Amino acid sequence: MAETSTYPHIEETPGVCGGRPRIEGTRIRVLDIAVLHRRGDSPADILEAYPHLTLAKIYAALAYYY
Repeated sequence: MAETSTYPHIEETPGVCGGRPRIEGTRIRVLDIAVLHRRGDSPADILEAYPHLTLAKIYAALAYYY
């Protein structure tokens, strides 16, 4: 069962992605989103790469990371 963090749209589940924080309902880690952002991708660019996400989920991942 997923354990939700204090951030919306972010969850951590032992045994899924090594227990690392990820976007709810996916296997996309917060770190994956942060790496894309740090290399210069905007949230809109990230959404284009992951169209099944929402901007709210992308911003939640960035807020959690930073």
